[in-house]
Amino acid sequence: MPVVRLAVAACVLLVLTACGAGRAADNVEQSLRTPDPTAAAERSDYRAVKSLGDGITLTVEAPTSFTPTDTAYPRADRAVAFEMVVENKSGTIYRPAQLSFVATADGIAIDQVIDSTQGYTGVVGAIDEVLPSQTLRFAVAFGVPPQQCVVRVAVRPQSSSANAIPIFDGTV
Repeated sequence: MPVVRLAVAACVLLVLTACGAGRAADNVEQSLRTPDPTAAAERSDYRAVKSLGDGITLTVEAPTSFTPTDTAYPRADRAVAFEMVVENKSGTIYRPAQLSFVATADGIAIDQVIDSTQGYTGVVGAIDEVLPSQTLRFAVAFGVPPQQCVVRVAVRPQSSSANAIPIFDGTV
């Protein structure tokens, strides 16, 4: 069974990479340097609400540090997870798989961690569609160094988007 989980995690990672993670790394620092009021994000009451355009909003909660399980991919000693809610106020269906996340820890690109055992499946594990007037809650996690570091996370509403929207900038 663990081999199957690792194979599934590897496939998810390949899909994420094919959906723009390679291109994302090229512009990570530029996208993440955009001034944003989330610089005080280490507060426990942190919450950011960002417009993704066309009536779609993304709410991001304060990060939670956790130890990934042995089935997490890629392996990491420590990770931070962000609870997110996509709200569709538009008149059309929204597909959250279009979202592409880019992140850095102390200025170095970091990988998204898939740890389905703990519920960190990212948008790939989410349902395919968010109907008009509906919401979707999911969690995205990133591998970070064991010591405290500055983490910056941005999202592209579509993997083909040129610019990323900063959603978190703080010490974790």
